[in-house]
Amino acid sequence: MRLLFFLCFGIIAGRNATTDGYVYLGHNEDVKGERMLNIYNYPEGKGSAAYLWFEFPGLTSSDSYANEYSVSLASNPCLSREDMAVGGLVYEILTSAIQKARSAREAVMIIGNMVEEHGYGESGRTYLVADQREGWVCSVVRGRHWVAQRVGDDQIATVPDYYTIGQVNLSDTLNFLGSKDLIKYARKRGWYRPRRDGAFDFSLAYSDPAALKETTGKERNAYARRFFFGDEAPGRDSFFAGKPQRKFHRRDLSSLLTQPPVRTENTALTTVFTMNPAFPPKQGTVIWVGLPNQDAASQAQWTVFTKAPEVCHRYSTAEEALEKHFSELDDFKTRWPGHFYWHYLDPSTNIDVTPHDFTVYVPRQSRVESERDINAVGDTFNDHFHVLEDQGRGMLHAFWTQGSHEAANDEHVVFSKSADGGLTWTEPVMIAGSATLADPRPVAAWQQPMISKSGRLYCLWNQETTVKKHLCGEMWGRYSDDGGETWSEPETVPFPIRFDVDPEDPAIPPVWCMWQRPLRLGEGGKYLAGCSRYDREGISRVEFWQYENIDDDPEIRDIRVSFFNTGKDSFDASRIENDHPYNPRDGLNIEEACVVGLPDGRLFAVMRSTIGHPVWSVSEDDGKTWSRPEILRERDGGPAILQSCSPCPIYDLKGPEARSGEYFLMTHDSFDFNGLTAYQLRGPIYRRDGIFVPGAHQPVWFGEGTLFSPRDTGNSFYTSYTALNGEGVLWFGDQKFYLFGKRMSSSEPR
Repeated sequence: MRLLFFLCFGIIAGRNATTDGYVYLGHNEDVKGERMLNIYNYPEGKGSAAYLWFEFPGLTSSDSYANEYSVSLASNPCLSREDMAVGGLVYEILTSAIQKARSAREAVMIIGNMVEEHGYGESGRTYLVADQREGWVCSVVRGRHWVAQRVGDDQIATVPDYYTIGQVNLSDTLNFLGSKDLIKYARKRGWYRPRRDGAFDFSLAYSDPAALKETTGKERNAYARRFFFGDEAPGRDSFFAGKPQRKFHRRDLSSLLTQPPVRTENTALTTVFTMNPAFPPKQGTVIWVGLPNQDAASQAQWTVFTKAPEVCHRYSTAEEALEKHFSELDDFKTRWPGHFYWHYLDPSTNIDVTPHDFTVYVPRQSRVESERDINAVGDTFNDHFHVLEDQGRGMLHAFWTQGSHEAANDEHVVFSKSADGGLTWTEPVMIAGSATLADPRPVAAWQQPMISKSGRLYCLWNQETTVKKHLCGEMWGRYSDDGGETWSEPETVPFPIRFDVDPEDPAIPPVWCMWQRPLRLGEGGKYLAGCSRYDREGISRVEFWQYENIDDDPEIRDIRVSFFNTGKDSFDASRIENDHPYNPRDGLNIEEACVVGLPDGRLFAVMRSTIGHPVWSVSEDDGKTWSRPEILRERDGGPAILQSCSPCPIYDLKGPEARSGEYFLMTHDSFDFNGLTAYQLRGPIYRRDGIFVPGAHQPVWFGEGTLFSPRDTGNSFYTSYTALNGEGVLWFGDQKFYLFGKRMSSSEPR
């Protein structure tokens, strides 16, 4: 008796059926029984393209792939009625197609040629294949028969676990490919009789009749077709793909794939491959990855060259994994107890797999707002993430702003520490603010941590007082003399000076935000940081604050702050010469300075703006006065770097205060000057390595960007940087939700 395992579901959307003009391939891989997912980067070479590989060890056809030519590949099992033919290939078809194909059509031809030459070894299968230009559905049958149909550019095809290709026209080679004797063989076996059946229908002829009668797969497909085509969606007969009722976004595909009945208890991996025809294949292909019960569109995004962390591997290399795909298949959890996938099979945990080397915090509350407990600590917003090293104690100290969402009534400042170089972290301790939405109290945010020479640990922050307004507040603080075990009572840091940009009513505090932690780059090694200060019309400028006496271990109320580049003398975006004149509806703003030291003793600041570029300035007197800001270029006279109004941090590779002359900058490298707003999509994000050039006008020159995060939005990098044992670590909040650290190795700037 043949058992029916109804598994897997896929979607292919042509580029004219999507909101962004990308080709989409969405897929749920369903696996029964014990399973383990590994993610590898298979390198280019020895006749193979480079590819990203989602591997389920021991399974013959459950793996999914995307290669450097934007060819993406997944598959579903299908039961055929073939009971006489035999074949020898199953797994080799997948690996050969992804290693050799430079287009979706070529991948289909490779699959078909292998089936015809060697024979397919299982009952049947449907492959979903796509690239930047088109998508194909390719169905194979045990033995040597196959057929493939192209999905129209304005169409969407839903692909269940049974054959859906219907009428076939092999003379139309633009849209069909297949075995030359496909119809002849069906007639020979009695599966197709023209007088009885009319036009040839591959699905009716070659499917196991039991598969077409089984209700589970048909219910999934009917649900998906209603989603795309409305209540009047046609049934199975004469329907392979169709023009949807509207254009769809990848979030729609991901949402559908995570809804029952399309998602089942056996869904082990959800992938949405998005392929942008406007970019080279290596840059234009992004894979959105959802683990069990996750919406892929809001989770980890990968490219073919996104380095899979070690925790995603069974073996150290992809070559070894391919060699041992069918070996060592028992006791996965015992053999590899630290593997990342176990987090997802346990519903009590939810950890992201964005490539990183350190995990500092994973929220306890759900990403789904309706599932959160307002009586519990709001922890689904985690931002302005600062880590600093306490060399005297051998500790790392982490501070960040936390809440239920940005500007929520429960925003608070928290502290955690690590005694093992960032591998493990203590539970966060709330230092200030409002812990829960059920009991809102004055919020606290945008902390500034510092450590004195004696080891006293300070944390200052923006504290809401007389006015309920985001960023409007006084400066408050606490300190700890025992490495964060206990903290002093909160006190106010005096703001002795008000400027003409501040509110006229003296009872209303200034509106300000510190986004980078203070560094010892001021006069005599004093702590210095850039501050965004907002005027009465909401326009922001940048000033610089120097903390004069932190090393004297003052009480909070005795901390003295000097203000440089203040008031109307602070940076003004309206005075900057721009290659592309631009006047957004957001106003002309400069914000969020990030400061590095130069080898010649000067300071170099990079800031975000609303004019389509980062801007820069230098100081020759330890931050007291600054040159007029200019747009940031790759080099003197070179092209301007593009950037939406989004963080663009710069760091010294050797350490935040090293003055090494080697730097890296994080930017989006894109901007639409026809857009009404400068707050454009925050993605992807690129790393540009920079080097100090003595005698140059712009003292730091930058090479080309290398992709750091491929996601097209959500990259709001309010980051910090430390150097641990000579190795730099970028500490970042992933989508303002998870908190991670990533090692940043040196790279020779170009």
